[in-house]
Amino acid sequence: MSNVYIFGHKNPDTDSICAAIAYAEFKKQISKGNFIPARLGEINNETKFVLDYFNIPVPFLLENVYAQLSDIAFDKPLCFTKDTPISRVWNTMIKQNIKTVTVVDENERFIGIVSLGDIARANLEISDDFSNFAVPMENIIKTLDGKALHLASDTFSGKLAVAAMNLEDVKKRLLQDTLLIVGNREDIQLAAIEKKIRTIIVTGNHSISEAVLNSAKLNNVSLIVVPYDTFNTVKLINQSLPIYYVMKSQNLITFGIREFMDDVKDTMLKYKYRYFPVLKDKKPVGMLTRRHILDFVGKKVILVDHNEKTQSVEGLEQAQILEVIDHHRIGNMETALPITFINKPVGSTCTIIYSLYKQHSIVPPASIAGIMCAAILSDTLIFKSPTCTSHDTNAAKELANLAGIDLDEFAKAMFKAGTSLKGKTEEEIFYMDFKDFNVGDYQIGVSQVNIYNTDLENLKDGLLRFMEKVKKEKGYDMLLLMLTDIINEGSEILHVGGHQELLSRAFGIEITGDSFYLPNVVSRKKQVIPQLITAISAH
Repeated sequence: MSNVYIFGHKNPDTDSICAAIAYAEFKKQISKGNFIPARLGEINNETKFVLDYFNIPVPFLLENVYAQLSDIAFDKPLCFTKDTPISRVWNTMIKQNIKTVTVVDENERFIGIVSLGDIARANLEISDDFSNFAVPMENIIKTLDGKALHLASDTFSGKLAVAAMNLEDVKKRLLQDTLLIVGNREDIQLAAIEKKIRTIIVTGNHSISEAVLNSAKLNNVSLIVVPYDTFNTVKLINQSLPIYYVMKSQNLITFGIREFMDDVKDTMLKYKYRYFPVLKDKKPVGMLTRRHILDFVGKKVILVDHNEKTQSVEGLEQAQILEVIDHHRIGNMETALPITFINKPVGSTCTIIYSLYKQHSIVPPASIAGIMCAAILSDTLIFKSPTCTSHDTNAAKELANLAGIDLDEFAKAMFKAGTSLKGKTEEEIFYMDFKDFNVGDYQIGVSQVNIYNTDLENLKDGLLRFMEKVKKEKGYDMLLLMLTDIINEGSEILHVGGHQELLSRAFGIEITGDSFYLPNVVSRKKQVIPQLITAISAH
């Protein structure tokens, strides 16, 4: 079952984080799937307070959604340990119509691959000399469907011989390191045992005399009986060799499960191999072909609290977007297929998500209700933002009741924790809640920081210098920082980029310096961005 990642925008605020967590919980209750809440950046003080208050862990950091091999439905590998007889590997590959398999060691770590061609070639090339091999006796017994009457050792290494000779020749020519294949000839069997050869295989399931068996035990000779005739025994015994001896282990191209698709494709184009093993912690987990690369779809994602690529995760173009739940303007998002897209003019994404809970008659757990309530309070600035609707107010009151919290007391504690700037650098302050916007030919960045009994006079010069640096390094036309006083309901706006005339036209005031104050302006989404869009469009 594939993962579905749910996340909000970069530089996440409380609504973005809580919406991801709450919607993941909702999806788990109505759908089958592994829904994982994630974040695209560090959480701010306010969000940390909220998650700690309701004892909910911080979602994991999702750095990108570039397609990886873990997103590919590649073939499951067929693995054999290195001592597996060739016969078993061959028969399994034929039966399952598999052309290439992987070979692993005793710890299941990848050591090589074997194709049908490798096995066929080995059957032609292996001679009657097993001196260079250590063949487990178990392999010989299984390959020949035999029965061991006596085993003197665990492995065989030496020459193969067939008793197509007279008794005198057996006595003269047989060496100790020999495996003799013989039929129902007791005289040959006894003579070979007296020579103390390593192993005797008796074909045709012929019975073994007590004298032969006792002599084999006395002389430490392995004695095996098999059902095949001599011809077929000779033909099959080569297939008892461990697959280790015919596998390829040098100059192989393998991929790690976490490698990115773009890198994998570049590598595959350089080689003409049909199959590429995929490894996880050095263990084979798949076999990759060019077909898999052509058929892949990226990571599955659900976006909450945003719908613009500039505000989203890196690699989104390679992902499969399943849903968007948002309360902002609709930007430049494109999808390959139709999706669920819910966009409502309310003050918080969590208001929308709570309505979905209610539509499905699902009562959220107290902790989930609590974080959704906190998100609504945060995004609506305790219902003071012009984006706030009756839906937000009603939802927050119902959620507070489910969570067992007092709205006013909790809101004060949350904003007090969230507006503390103690110990933060200009960069940390500026990126606490920052969003990109492309308006016409303008690239604009707007940051918003809520303040609560905070003196920023000593920070303004440093913030403006930092903003100027960001503008030059990243090519913005304009950067704005909203310092929003949630109690007195107004925002002081710092700006760089030199577009005073444009800003004057947007907000209907004369602007001459690098900052200006807008009374009753607390919403970036509803009171700043639309005005900028209108002013730029009329320019």
